[in-house]
This record gives sequence, C-alpha cells and structure tokens, in this order.
Amino acid sequence: MQIDKAANKPSIIICTYPHTGYEVKLRELQAGMEEEGVPCLLADAAAADAVALAYKGAQVSPLGVGIGISPDSLCVHYQKLPERQPLFVLAGAGSRAEWRTFGYNAARLVKGLPFKTTAAEVEPAAAPAASGLRAVSREQGTSRQAAANDDMAELYATVRKIVLKVLQENVQGHGEVNTWSKTP
Repeated sequence: MQIDKAANKPSIIICTYPHTGYEVKLRELQAGMEEEGVPCLLADAAAADAVALAYKGAQVSPLGVGIGISPDSLCVHYQKLPERQPLFVLAGAGSRAEWRTFGYNAARLVKGLPFKTTAAEVEPAAAPAASGLRAVSREQGTSRQAAANDDMAELYATVRKIVLKVLQENVQGHGEVNTWSKTP
C-alpha cells in the first residue's frame, strides 16, 4: 500500500483497488468528506477486498478511519473494530448518492457526529414479485413477519451499541492514554 502524501497528516485513508469506474466512486467519497471538512489521502492497493483495504487504511490513518474501494463493494472501517467487522459496507455497485453518504459518514465518524442515512436505508424494501410464490396462511405470514421484525430489532440494537461505543471512544480521544494517567 502506497500513500500519496505524508501519512502523518490527520486524514482519512482511502485505499483503492484500481478498476473501471472507481474514479467516480472516489470523487463522490471525497466530495462527501470535503463537505464535512475532513481531509483524506489516497493509497493504491493490489488486493480487491474492500473490507481488508478499509481495515488497512484505518490502521494507518492518524484519524483511525479507513475506506476501501473495490470493484464490487465499498467499505468504511474504524481502527478499533475487528478486521472482519467494518462499520459500513455497500455491496454491489451502489449509486452516487450512496457513495457520497459513505464519505459523509466517514467524516462524521471522525467528528463524532450522528451518521446520515441514505434513501435505501429509510425506504422499506420493495415487495417481491408475486410470480413463483406459494400461498401462505394468515397465521404463517404473521409469525414470519414477527420473526423478521425481531431479527431486525436485534440487529438494530447491536448496530446502535457499536456506533454509540465508537462515537463515545471518538469523543474521548480515540482511547489514547492521557499523560496524567501514566504511571512511572
């Protein structure tokens, strides 16, 4: 991984795997971070795994936040999270608005502000096409819906705990040891 500028400048590290169209993703990410007032540096990588790229960027970044761009996904990682458990992952192509939102949220992680949401996160999922579906009784449908709602509630609670912990650590100075607490 080669970083374009001096690594000691406080910035988010964006690790990219060069591929067709990555410049557009990069431009939108940078625009989102620029609008939030947080600088970034670029690094080219040989691996195509966005999660691994973002993790490496977060480990190198003085701000503790890294972004990975690969042909099939986009990822925002925080240095205190386990390598295979990033903060945000966008699987698939995504849109310009989603890429820019990832830039906003990476910058907001650094600043300790609440994250922005995308239209896809706010709108309910579209109902599947009726063709090929078998009939389901009202009770079966209700119990399946209740189970799905319970799963979503549990997932939401877990994500909320993680985000709150990250923001709390960020406000406290990324977990650095204060000089007054060091023992001789």
